[in-house]
Amino acid sequence: MKNIVKLLALCFLAAGCAKEAPDPVRDALGAYILAGREGTFRLERIEKIDSTSFRTEFERRQNVFDLKLREETRLYDDYVRQGKPRNAARHSDAILRTWEVMAGLDSLRACLEARLDEIAYYDYVFSGRVDIGNTYSVFQEAYASMTPALEVITVSTDRKDLHKAGGRAIPGYLQMLREDPEE
Repeated sequence: MKNIVKLLALCFLAAGCAKEAPDPVRDALGAYILAGREGTFRLERIEKIDSTSFRTEFERRQNVFDLKLREETRLYDDYVRQGKPRNAARHSDAILRTWEVMAGLDSLRACLEARLDEIAYYDYVFSGRVDIGNTYSVFQEAYASMTPALEVITVSTDRKDLHKAGGRAIPGYLQMLREDPEE
């Protein structure tokens, strides 16, 4: 019996001395926050709070560009009525570009049709601390969006801003937007 107690005590002692297992979510988040700078990131708490499918993200992007199209059209009409052709032309160009982006979104959606119900990214709430040189930053109730492949899309202290860059999770989205150097 004493040998069993000694063996269990050694197991608990060894487990306590073992190095912390690598956490790929923590590591990806730390790398994003440090952005190549020398320092340390200590994650105190992280919790997955939501997930977004490709279907939902396409709908969000479509809604963003629908709103942009309505606003640009309104501004174009206003400048035409006011007799300001240069301003109207600028908004006409924006309307054409928005239509191009919306058509590009439709093409990307068709290419990803089989994956629309897969998870595009997860949302997390976390607390932690980053130390870089003589400075430090504390993250209390910060938010992050991360793809299943552990690409950090965005980190924000305001949850309302978390999905502004969510389109980055759609394969080909950024390349489509970069076709126009002004975008």
